[in-house]
Amino acid sequence: MDEEGRWYIDEVRESQVEGSGVTLHVRVAGNPESGKVLIAINGGPGLSSGYMLDLEQFASPHFAVVTYDQRGTGRSTSPPLEASYFSLGKYAEDLEAVRQKVDVEKVHLLGHSWGGLVAMYYATLHPERVRSLLLIGSAPPTWKGLAASFPRINARMQQLEQAGIVPTGLAMDDPRRREAEVRVFFSDPNFWFPADARGSAPEFNYLVNKLTWEAVQGYDLGVEVGRLDQRVLIWWGRDDPTGLLMAYETRDTLIHAQVEFVVVEKCGHFWHERPEAFYPCVRAFLDVPSGL
Repeated sequence: MDEEGRWYIDEVRESQVEGSGVTLHVRVAGNPESGKVLIAINGGPGLSSGYMLDLEQFASPHFAVVTYDQRGTGRSTSPPLEASYFSLGKYAEDLEAVRQKVDVEKVHLLGHSWGGLVAMYYATLHPERVRSLLLIGSAPPTWKGLAASFPRINARMQQLEQAGIVPTGLAMDDPRRREAEVRVFFSDPNFWFPADARGSAPEFNYLVNKLTWEAVQGYDLGVEVGRLDQRVLIWWGRDDPTGLLMAYETRDTLIHAQVEFVVVEKCGHFWHERPEAFYPCVRAFLDVPSGL
């Protein structure tokens, strides 16, 4: 930070923010005083946000990137372990607390997987606060569409088990099971998050995952999402085991939005498999110059 209090690309600020009954660990890279801010919402539910730190490459004196651990994950605190504390409303309230912390009126929201659902729901509540939506392998606007992906994911897991790529019979709290469940979502199951890249493989809280799905089961945001009119990037890996039908549902629901729809070959659920396709696409959508 210089003598006038301005933030630069090589500086990262970490802080604790009071959300809806929880304390959230928030990380800000770049300069939020620029008025141009991307808040990234990670997947899961129940994952930590560490795997999204590569997005900080977009940070500069003219742009800020914000990540945060959701309730009950990473370095954020947990509410009581009851489903009512893990509703979409609670997650949206946490996101609003993060936006208020960075003190900017309108933000870009990047939601990955489950985080895409949180981003869409927040946008339906606060459309005036959202510049654009980047939905990366996002959950769709309805539970029906999401639930249709579960058999496909299970089939992928069985395929990898039969091939001996992931082990079988692991307990729910076994770290090897966590890794196996992540590998299911890659196009190449032998791929793993690059060790030399900023960020890390996500941690996973099974109980948060379970309670959140219990809380949101049966959701239907179709009508509300259909009213959104922001610019939207839908970015999808062709080999995402959740299936392209989810992406099509989201695209077809956003009837009033300005949608850019991108499907990338040889990529699963995580963009890390195709960085050369992902980063330029996001940079162009956000109009963030390189080399700052």
